[in-house]
Amino acid sequence: MFYKTNNTSDRSAKYGHFKNKFEQKFGRFRDEFMNGEHPFSGACSDRKNSIPVNISENEEFFTLQLYAAGYQKDRFKVAVKDNVLTVSYNPSEEETPAAYMYQEFSATAFERSFQLNNPVSTSRISASYEDGILTVILPKDLENITPPQEIRVG
Repeated sequence: MFYKTNNTSDRSAKYGHFKNKFEQKFGRFRDEFMNGEHPFSGACSDRKNSIPVNISENEEFFTLQLYAAGYQKDRFKVAVKDNVLTVSYNPSEEETPAAYMYQEFSATAFERSFQLNNPVSTSRISASYEDGILTVILPKDLENITPPQEIRVG
């Protein structure tokens, strides 16, 4: 259990009430803002639910790596439709949140979409989840890649 400690120095006795007032005011603001109850908290909501991603490419495939530590592997959904790759997560409705004293992370629902500008063999896309990283491999469709061309202006 965590307990708040009190400083018993002379300075604390003389000015401690300022610290307590500050903690009351700032603590309330912090709690409301972090819990989404503050009127301006919506401005940060997109960032709050955004899962970081790294995208790399080599000659044969593209790789997406989404940082999703603490998520359940079977709750991810990876789909391709109209040249858009969508990766989403929906937590189980059975999960009951713990009564946290302070919480900075949780496995919340999210959805990320990526426009596929290059030909990808959608039937060979694969995904794996290991060590908190969701990895999606998108093999290139080498037969349908249009080589770069230079057009002569006449």
